[in-house]
Amino acid sequence: MTMKSFVWRLNPMTLEAHLFMKKFRHLSLHHKYIDKHLIHVLYGIITVIEKFLDRNNEEIVDTEKSRLAWRAEMVGIERNYRCSRCKIDFGQSTERSAKHVTSPGHIKKMGSKCEIQSESPIMSPTNFDLAKCNIQDLLNKDLIKFIADQLLIADELKSIAEYEVIESQLFDLVKPLFPKQTLRVYRIGSRITGIGERDSNFDIFLDTFGDTFEVFENQPSPYIMNKFKKVSKAMIMVPYIWKIEGKVERARVPVIKAYNFSARIKWEISFSNSLAVINTKLIEHFFDIPPIARHICLFLKNWWRCARLTPCYPTYKLLPSVDFLQKGIDLKKAIFIGPWLATFGFCALSDVNKDKVSVTATSIQMYLRLFFEFYSQFDFETYAVCPYLGKLLKIEDLEKEMPTRYHC
Repeated sequence: MTMKSFVWRLNPMTLEAHLFMKKFRHLSLHHKYIDKHLIHVLYGIITVIEKFLDRNNEEIVDTEKSRLAWRAEMVGIERNYRCSRCKIDFGQSTERSAKHVTSPGHIKKMGSKCEIQSESPIMSPTNFDLAKCNIQDLLNKDLIKFIADQLLIADELKSIAEYEVIESQLFDLVKPLFPKQTLRVYRIGSRITGIGERDSNFDIFLDTFGDTFEVFENQPSPYIMNKFKKVSKAMIMVPYIWKIEGKVERARVPVIKAYNFSARIKWEISFSNSLAVINTKLIEHFFDIPPIARHICLFLKNWWRCARLTPCYPTYKLLPSVDFLQKGIDLKKAIFIGPWLATFGFCALSDVNKDKVSVTATSIQMYLRLFFEFYSQFDFETYAVCPYLGKLLKIEDLEKEMPTRYHC
């Protein structure tokens, strides 16, 4: 009996990613410094990776005739450095290469000045000035006018006729695919909560009514993926209405990213994202309790985008905790999405012993200063601000502080 022979295959992307990860891990153990150019490059790497993963890439797998090479087969492959201008080889030494870049000989070859340029972040005219300002400059701006301009856009985007156009065309597309099921569309995301911008996507959760809303999955089931594939295939058949710009399939919540030619809006549709419906309603309520919360978030959202940071909501000491809003809820009548309690009550500032906060430039500046001062000294490795409990906790204590229904 003879063994079947097969061919080894190696995706060049796998090799490149492996070499980068290996080298970066080694350097990070010995270099403890960070600078603005490194931060910019790292964010650029994350963006490139996200775009690559969001594409509809074709997966290659092991077959009877071929096998995918992995770490054992990549042993011995190393990346070497060379300056093509100076014709000097540095072997595998990143340190020698970095030192050479700033050497007089190399600078002379490059011209009278040698500056390591960083690519400018993409930004709109409305936030270009923000990116050039430091925090002090931001806080000294005419906040009321700036935020009023943002509110005007955000309020308009909460409900526009184009949404109904998309929903109507979506029903016409989807109903024949699921003729025996009642369909329901939920509007979710920043446009609906009131902090949307012109370039924000319009997000939709499509539910087969009573079918998937209370289901929570860590990875999409074949049932959900069947819906995903049916809808995306149907969209491709009517290219004059829909243009699919990307599909995220290997995620907890699969998403179709598309453009609607009738409404001229980019939008995203998901089929297992009912938690986002609850989150949208919760954030809307948070913004109703003290309206200043939405003003602050609009300001910070612009700043985060310019600084290329991950958005978060500054609820600490300004808003009630989620736990407070769920006190007294009848669990037998409540909505659960998997382990998550999705029902919450409504309250006013007086219910949590908070005074009414006026929406003035002074009060906005005060809360923004508190926000920046608090997080500029925050120990992110040890602590976390938990919006659910409304307090500061050690990361190691988070799970035991949460209600037992959330314990793993």
